[in-house]
Amino acid sequence: MSPDGPSLIHVTVAGCSDDPRAQRDPAGVVVHRVPSLHPDDVTTVRGISVTTPARTLIDLAEVLDKTALRQAFTQARARGLLDMDAVAASRARVEWRPSLAMLDDVIAEFRDAS
Repeated sequence: MSPDGPSLIHVTVAGCSDDPRAQRDPAGVVVHRVPSLHPDDVTTVRGISVTTPARTLIDLAEVLDKTALRQAFTQARARGLLDMDAVAASRARVEWRPSLAMLDDVIAEFRDAS
Protein backbone atom coordinates (compact mmCIF):
# COMPACT_ATOMS: atom_id res chain seq x y z
CA MET A 1 0.00 0.00 0.00
CA SER A 2 3.01 2.27 -0.11
CA PRO A 3 2.40 5.16 -2.50
CA ASP A 4 5.93 4.77 -3.83
CA GLY A 5 5.27 1.20 -4.93
CA PRO A 6 7.29 -1.87 -4.02
CA SER A 7 10.77 -0.33 -4.26
CA LEU A 8 11.72 -1.95 -0.96
CA ILE A 9 10.25 -4.90 0.84
CA HIS A 10 9.12 -4.13 4.38
CA VAL A 11 8.72 -6.95 6.88
CA THR A 12 7.64 -6.86 10.50
CA VAL A 13 9.34 -9.30 12.82
CA ALA A 14 7.91 -10.03 16.25
CA GLY A 15 9.87 -11.30 19.23
CA CYS A 16 13.23 -9.78 18.33
CA SER A 17 16.45 -11.47 19.25
CA ASP A 18 19.14 -9.76 21.33
CA ASP A 19 21.78 -11.29 19.05
CA PRO A 20 23.32 -8.39 17.04
CA ARG A 21 23.86 -10.75 14.07
CA ALA A 22 20.08 -11.21 13.92
CA GLN A 23 19.65 -7.42 13.59
CA ARG A 24 21.16 -7.14 10.10
CA ASP A 25 18.62 -6.43 7.38
CA PRO A 26 19.02 -8.28 4.08
CA ALA A 27 19.68 -6.09 1.02
CA GLY A 28 16.48 -4.55 -0.32
CA VAL A 29 14.54 -5.41 2.83
CA VAL A 30 13.57 -3.05 5.64
CA VAL A 31 12.94 -4.99 8.83
CA HIS A 32 10.64 -3.50 11.46
CA ARG A 33 11.15 -5.19 14.80
CA VAL A 34 8.32 -5.24 17.32
CA PRO A 35 8.08 -7.00 20.68
CA SER A 36 4.96 -8.89 19.60
CA LEU A 37 2.08 -8.98 17.14
CA HIS A 38 -1.49 -9.61 18.22
CA PRO A 39 -3.01 -12.64 16.45
CA ASP A 40 -5.71 -10.38 14.97
CA ASP A 41 -2.97 -8.35 13.25
CA VAL A 42 -1.64 -11.35 11.32
CA THR A 43 -3.16 -13.26 8.42
CA THR A 44 -1.92 -15.76 5.84
CA VAL A 45 -1.64 -15.04 2.13
CA ARG A 46 -0.52 -17.87 -0.17
CA GLY A 47 0.88 -19.72 2.83
CA ILE A 48 2.92 -16.75 4.10
CA SER A 49 2.18 -15.01 7.38
CA VAL A 50 1.70 -11.28 6.79
CA THR A 51 0.32 -8.37 8.72
CA THR A 52 -3.29 -7.47 8.03
CA PRO A 53 -4.02 -4.41 5.90
CA ALA A 54 -5.03 -2.55 9.09
CA ARG A 55 -1.75 -3.34 10.85
CA THR A 56 0.20 -2.52 7.68
CA LEU A 57 -1.35 0.95 7.65
CA ILE A 58 -0.43 1.39 11.33
CA ASP A 59 3.17 0.37 10.58
CA LEU A 60 3.39 2.61 7.49
CA ALA A 61 2.79 5.61 9.75
CA GLU A 62 6.31 5.05 11.09
CA VAL A 63 7.96 5.50 7.71
CA LEU A 64 5.64 7.83 5.75
CA ASP A 65 4.76 11.48 6.09
CA LYS A 66 1.11 12.49 6.51
CA THR A 67 0.50 13.02 2.80
CA ALA A 68 1.92 9.63 1.87
CA LEU A 69 0.01 7.95 4.71
CA ARG A 70 -3.23 9.46 3.38
CA GLN A 71 -2.32 8.06 -0.05
CA ALA A 72 -1.77 4.61 1.48
CA PHE A 73 -5.21 4.78 3.15
CA THR A 74 -6.71 5.89 -0.19
CA GLN A 75 -5.06 2.98 -2.01
CA ALA A 76 -6.27 0.54 0.65
CA ARG A 77 -9.82 1.89 0.25
CA ALA A 78 -9.61 1.64 -3.56
CA ARG A 79 -8.50 -2.01 -3.27
CA GLY A 80 -11.31 -2.84 -0.85
CA LEU A 81 -8.83 -3.38 1.99
CA LEU A 82 -9.74 -0.45 4.23
CA ASP A 83 -11.78 -1.60 7.23
CA MET A 84 -11.88 1.33 9.64
CA ASP A 85 -13.08 -0.87 12.52
CA ALA A 86 -10.06 -3.14 12.01
CA VAL A 87 -7.77 -0.10 11.79
CA ALA A 88 -9.18 1.23 15.08
CA ALA A 89 -8.77 -2.15 16.77
CA SER A 90 -5.20 -2.53 15.53
CA ARG A 91 -4.39 1.05 16.55
CA ALA A 92 -5.67 0.34 20.07
CA ARG A 93 -3.23 -2.56 20.41
CA VAL A 94 -0.14 -0.60 19.35
CA GLU A 95 2.42 0.52 21.90
CA TRP A 96 3.41 4.18 22.00
CA ARG A 97 5.09 5.45 18.84
CA PRO A 98 6.09 8.95 17.74
CA SER A 99 3.78 8.65 14.72
CA LEU A 100 0.56 8.01 16.65
CA ALA A 101 -0.70 11.61 16.65
CA MET A 102 -0.32 11.80 12.85
CA LEU A 103 -1.88 8.36 12.47
CA ASP A 104 -4.84 9.35 14.66
CA ASP A 105 -5.40 12.44 12.48
CA VAL A 106 -5.50 10.36 9.30
CA ILE A 107 -7.76 7.74 10.90
CA ALA A 108 -10.18 10.52 11.94
CA GLU A 109 -10.15 11.98 8.41
CA PHE A 110 -11.00 8.63 6.84
CA ARG A 111 -13.58 7.73 9.48
CA ASP A 112 -15.29 11.11 8.92
CA ALA A 113 -15.25 10.50 5.15
CA SER A 114 -16.98 7.12 5.50
